[in-house]
Amino acid sequence: MEDVKKNILKIEKGFLISLAIISLAGGVVFGYITAQIKNFSGIQNLRQFQVSLPTKLYDVNGELIAELFLEKRELVAYEDLPRNLINAFVAAEDREFYSHFGINPLAIVRAMVKNMIAGRVVQGGSTITQQLAKRLFTSGERTLTRKAMEAVLALQIEKRFSKEEILEMYFNQIYLGHGCYGVSSAARLFFNKDVRQLDVAESSVLAALPSAPGRHSPLMNTREAYVKNRDTLNRMVDAGYLGAERADRIYQEFWPGFVDSIKTEFTTKNAFSRSENRAPYFTDYVRQILTARFGKEAVYTEGLSVYTTLNLKRQEIAEKYFPPALVRQNAVSELANKYSNSAVDRGLFGAYETLRMVFSLPGVYVRNDFETIVKKKMVEEVIDSIDIMAILMDVRSSSQSIEAFRTATSAISSTLKVEGAFLAIEPKTGYITSMIGGSGFNVNNQFNRAVQARRQPGSAFKPFVYGAGMENRIISPNTVLPDAPLVDIDETGETWAPGNYEGSFSGMVNLRRALAASINVISVRIYDIVGADRIIDFASRMLKVPQSRFTPSPSLALGSSELTPLEIATGYAIYANRGRDVFPFAIRYIVDRDGNGLANIEEEVGNIIAAREMEGSIQVISEQTAYIMTDMMQAVVNGGTPTDAIRNTAQFRKKCAGKTGTTSNWTDAWFCGFTPDIAAVVWFGYDRPFMSLGKHQAGAGIAAPVWGHYMREVYNGMSDPVFPGEPPGTHYTPSYGGEDETGTMKSILDVYMEKEGLKTKE
Repeated sequence: MEDVKKNILKIEKGFLISLAIISLAGGVVFGYITAQIKNFSGIQNLRQFQVSLPTKLYDVNGELIAELFLEKRELVAYEDLPRNLINAFVAAEDREFYSHFGINPLAIVRAMVKNMIAGRVVQGGSTITQQLAKRLFTSGERTLTRKAMEAVLALQIEKRFSKEEILEMYFNQIYLGHGCYGVSSAARLFFNKDVRQLDVAESSVLAALPSAPGRHSPLMNTREAYVKNRDTLNRMVDAGYLGAERADRIYQEFWPGFVDSIKTEFTTKNAFSRSENRAPYFTDYVRQILTARFGKEAVYTEGLSVYTTLNLKRQEIAEKYFPPALVRQNAVSELANKYSNSAVDRGLFGAYETLRMVFSLPGVYVRNDFETIVKKKMVEEVIDSIDIMAILMDVRSSSQSIEAFRTATSAISSTLKVEGAFLAIEPKTGYITSMIGGSGFNVNNQFNRAVQARRQPGSAFKPFVYGAGMENRIISPNTVLPDAPLVDIDETGETWAPGNYEGSFSGMVNLRRALAASINVISVRIYDIVGADRIIDFASRMLKVPQSRFTPSPSLALGSSELTPLEIATGYAIYANRGRDVFPFAIRYIVDRDGNGLANIEEEVGNIIAAREMEGSIQVISEQTAYIMTDMMQAVVNGGTPTDAIRNTAQFRKKCAGKTGTTSNWTDAWFCGFTPDIAAVVWFGYDRPFMSLGKHQAGAGIAAPVWGHYMREVYNGMSDPVFPGEPPGTHYTPSYGGEDETGTMKSILDVYMEKEGLKTKE
């Protein structure tokens, strides 16, 4: 008996201790929650709660270009929510929503019983208000503290807001899978509909998603979604929102057609894959500008509206002609390079031949896939064994050669293909209206060649060589120079003899004809006459690049400096703008989600131009020089290297000006041209600059047709381009370079011609 009493006392004591511990824990939890609620100001500001919204980019006409987001969400007002959508969610998630005060004890008990019977979680007890509190104010972890916090917050929300306001916030916040936040984005993803157009069946499919977005997704688990939808419709019937017969009819009629419509959809389809992006390289260019100015978080979550300079109609024309031309050129270049060593990095041969001196290796048979073969056979199959042998034999020179070979082949790709860029600018405004930066924007091809790739422009640089001579009044379009063999000797005694594309010489040629025919020797003679300093100064101002980017050597006259398509386009746009400065930009202005202005870049550019006007420095070059060079480049199009491609192939017959460019070994092909309305640049080439496009693959045949097709369609419906008339003082007198022994003033050209034993002829 005593033992029984002792046991009872022990039990009572243990019970009291446990009760005290539970009470203490409950008190601590209650105190923590109370403190959190007291310090919590989010409820007060819930109506102004800043949900994550995508940044939207618009073109110059207000058309949507692209969206940038981490959570795909579109806000919708309560008044725009279909009644059947509200009914479906209430029936599926919270049948007593309109009668409870934030939490539903009966629903919690009911869920506990069902889960115990099923032996697993088959139903939750959270109300819609609790789900909203969870989305907005808690981290979502499964703990007693979080659930208690969620319940108290739900009570606070119900106290301050109407049921309609709660539903509006809920429908804009709830996660429905596949990256969709809110019913509006889900309606777009699953049914390609505006949320206002959802019918009963579609609403009931969405209503099944909050509890298990992945398991009940019709894209990922169609069968599961089909079964679950029957349950949702039954709940709507039980709640009195739908008649049983109508529910059966809706169920039977909806699913066959819907299943057919999603058969071709990927199970991985999500809000990101459906995101609008009609100019991906331009979008990424703008994204980088926005991120630098506002930060990544603001760009992806603050719902900015970015009004850009892009013209989607013109962009679509560029997309119509440029990518197919890349595909065609890739096929041509692969065939042209098949048995040509022009497509091989000659630097590889030295390392390979050194290895052959030590080891028995086969000779090289050059094909366009030589690099891939070398990498596969040598790097992947042989080089490690050779390296081990060299180490064991202490052959240090061989080990060094092997390491050099590894370095040289490290970047070889077996998928190398022809790339390119297309860029168009409005000279009068500076708007970047079209941009393509490569063969296709994807994870492995994000390099934007339109603004990042520095390539040799070849003869497309000659207008800046000629322009420097015109600006300094040293030459004129009618100046005649000899197209004859020329040898340049530099300060170290090195000789360089430029040749013409055709390999022949034409004798005395005036400069208008020389530019149209792109005669290399004449450009080098102009370099000798005008001087490197004047040419570099002129080109630096026109192209907006530092003078240090140009090497003062005769090859400069043939476009040996490396420039981006954007830089080249800027120079041609300044010619098109009568020598006035052009500031290319991509963003006009930016507003926040409430319509407040954040930045007006167009206004900033306008202020810069106005200040330059006041200073008298808006003219980068004289209007006379711009007129002369424009006139000469019109002659290029009308009777020079690109005439057939533009006038006949592309059938663009309106007035325009431009210049082709082809680098040695045919590694780069350009056409740069303009009207007073548009300056556009087209470039083709491999990313690896030693790779050739193939023999005779020149700018006139590759790039000029794309430019012509683009301009023809852009001007379809536009007024014909009107070039400005000749400004006063265009036929200026030459500048003088000194006196002869008789005291007669002589021009720089006179001095050069006498030095060459020739007579000046204008």
